[in-house]
Amino acid sequence: MILIAESGSTKTQWCIVDQNNIEYLHNTPGINPYILSTPEIETIIRPVSIVNEQYKLDAIYYFGAGCSTINNIDKIQIALSHIFNCKNINVDTDLKAACMALVGEKKGLIGLLGTGSNSCIWDGAKIIHQRPSLGYILGDDGGGVSIGKQLITDYLTMQMPENISTKFANSFNISAKQVLERVYQSPMPNRFLAGFAPFAEENITDKYCRNIVSQQFKKFFVKNITLYPDADKYELSFCGSIAHSHADILKKVAHDFGLIISRIEKEPIKGLAQYFQKHPELK
Repeated sequence: MILIAESGSTKTQWCIVDQNNIEYLHNTPGINPYILSTPEIETIIRPVSIVNEQYKLDAIYYFGAGCSTINNIDKIQIALSHIFNCKNINVDTDLKAACMALVGEKKGLIGLLGTGSNSCIWDGAKIIHQRPSLGYILGDDGGGVSIGKQLITDYLTMQMPENISTKFANSFNISAKQVLERVYQSPMPNRFLAGFAPFAEENITDKYCRNIVSQQFKKFFVKNITLYPDADKYELSFCGSIAHSHADILKKVAHDFGLIISRIEKEPIKGLAQYFQKHPELK
């Protein structure tokens, strides 16, 4: 039996996999090791510890946001080792999970647009090119954090059209003081900012909201996709809630850059589980 976790900054999805079955477990909150300590991570994943009573785990594969540095990988591995009865623990990035789920053994250019954003070129077995992921302060163009940040900034600086501003105020009833406290003095500011992004989806027929999403996607393509050598020679696929929610806009932006998107998935967990079923030797 293999336990698989796929974690972004908003939620973590879990499943148990063997060659014949996939059992999806309940979700837990998202984990970002840049922000959370090991004890905090343990608290988040502890509800899943019930699998210790039900299964003998051969391996654990955890794919998560922020798992690109040795320090963050160690944080996750230590937390997992404290919770689960398993010595074979593997930690990697959520971007690799998207690659395995979307194209598997094929080559591809992969974009990740969820709470944050990321991209890479996958050769069918590993990531061979990747643009630097600079997180919610310096990067994440096109992701939920960046969309939410633009919305709340426009609202507080009165750059939002009046009709949309009224809707925004009715939806959130939040002041500049509250926003500043949540962003600069409270934990998980990235999750807080991304919480405004669904407003754009709910009002996507409005020109202002549609333009925000479109411009964010254009920034993502300029800073990520178009900088890969021979980008047009790879199959382009996307994963993530923002990519899925605004698939029509994303496809149009890609077309404007001379590219065609072959696949968009909201979540990688199903494709990831199926990938491991095809490769039982990974355990």
